[in-house]
Parts: sequence; structure tokens; C-alpha cells
Amino acid sequence: MTVDETISLHVTVIGGARYPNDFTVFWRGLPVGRIMKSTRVRWWWGCNVYDQPSLNDDSGDGKDLDDCMDKFLIAWTRIRPGLTNEDIAKAYRMLQH
Repeated sequence: MTVDETISLHVTVIGGARYPNDFTVFWRGLPVGRIMKSTRVRWWWGCNVYDQPSLNDDSGDGKDLDDCMDKFLIAWTRIRPGLTNEDIAKAYRMLQH
């Protein structure tokens, strides 16, 4: 994966509150998904880009953070090549609003 194709996890912050075991996934500064512990024992992941349709394989459960990250990367590897420059530009514009 090249540097500009790298994704990173950041602790999710909503209204100034940080949420443990809840991560927003970023690519090129764009939020493209989330991985979180949804209950005491269950983890969930979801991969999406603003204004793009979500498919059944774009989210799911995992046994832990690493498992969710692996599944997220499989989905992202499928989704990323289908994004056009206009899709990416539109997502950046939406972040500015």
C-alpha cells in the first residue's frame, strides 16, 4: 500500500467526547468508516464514503479490533478502485460544510 493509500484509525470524538474502543477510519484525511466495540463482547466495522451506496459486504461483525481491521481492509481494497476523482472531490467538499 502506498503512503497516500494508507488508512489510519483515530479514536472517535463526538461533541468533544472521546469514545474508547470506537475508531473512525481515515484515508487521505477523509473519514471512510468506523470500527467499534458495540457491546461488551461484540465488535462491528463499516466501510463507506460519502454519497456512495453501501453494499452488504461493506460492514459486519468481528471477534476483535484486529479481525475487524482485516475485514475492513478487504472491503476497502474492493471499494477504493471504484472511486473516481469526482467522488473523492465531492467527499472533501462535504467535509467543508
